[in-house]
Amino acid sequence: MKFDKPAGENPIDQLKVVGRPHDRIDGPLKTTGTARYAYEWFEEAPNAAYGYIVGSAIAKGRLTALDTDAAQKAPGVLAVITASNAGALSKGDKNTARLLGGPTIEHYHQAIALVVAETFEQARAAASLVQAHYRRNKELTPWRTKNRPSVSRRKTRPTKTSVTLTGLSPPLR
Repeated sequence: MKFDKPAGENPIDQLKVVGRPHDRIDGPLKTTGTARYAYEWFEEAPNAAYGYIVGSAIAKGRLTALDTDAAQKAPGVLAVITASNAGALSKGDKNTARLLGGPTIEHYHQAIALVVAETFEQARAAASLVQAHYRRNKELTPWRTKNRPSVSRRKTRPTKTSVTLTGLSPPLR
């Protein structure tokens, strides 16, 4: 292939599409709140319920108590699902921890409850009412051992340094 002649007319060079402003067809719908999103396209579930996951606040340990009473009494709440009322759930093929962990917490923000409500806002508000109590795993990281090297905890000020790169004039400081 030789490139010895200039390229001919190109639609991009005519600035009919690329490089010109275009109105977004979804702009007015989104700004007025009337845009339909993916879950709103199907009429098979006209009375859809909304869920909000409550994640664990620790990275590793045990869930010692889970109080869902306030969440269950919140307006619009249809159910609060936990490991105790959902039955035994496995990890599945792609998860690192059991679904709806309890009592063992295997990672930070592992799902410990699912609040289901009439609206997303009600589910989220009720999820904030779930009270979880934990016993943390003290030996979480391998460097927390009795034989770890001593590290100075003294606060130090950074030292002033000067760097000179060869080939540059003047030197960078």
